[in-house]
Amino acid sequence: MLVKLINKIPRDWLVFMYKHTPFTRLKNALVYRAQHKFLVAVLGIFTNDAGEVLLLKHVYRKQPWGIPGGWMELEQPETALRREVREETGLEVEITSLAQAQFGQLPNRVDLIFKGRVIPGTFRPSAEISDICYCRVGEWPNACQHTRKSLFRSC
Repeated sequence: MLVKLINKIPRDWLVFMYKHTPFTRLKNALVYRAQHKFLVAVLGIFTNDAGEVLLLKHVYRKQPWGIPGGWMELEQPETALRREVREETGLEVEITSLAQAQFGQLPNRVDLIFKGRVIPGTFRPSAEISDICYCRVGEWPNACQHTRKSLFRSC
């Protein structure tokens, strides 16, 4: 409701009111309430020394196999992705580049997809991940076809 009301006010007026309103906390609260909200997800396409892609078996998904990832928690994207992989698998990764960024819905989010490599180590199952596998591009488990189609087209 507040967003619709504020969007009807000309932008020049909003800037003027913001600049000249003395109550900083009130201004910031109104700006926060008027902005669209979204999450930022970090995902990784990590390969081993043989060039195979790391896939994780998620215990809570209908289609369990997918690439590593998670939500950012007020941290740098690369830091968040390394943390997620470490928490979920016990493995360490090296991030080499940002492969793509895309917008998604349900929930509204921005997905940052990175490329990198897995540092050799020992997998530890977690509450979220029951197993891992390494696959050549295109040789996915049957339940992983959605990942291949959506992520590897431009990577």
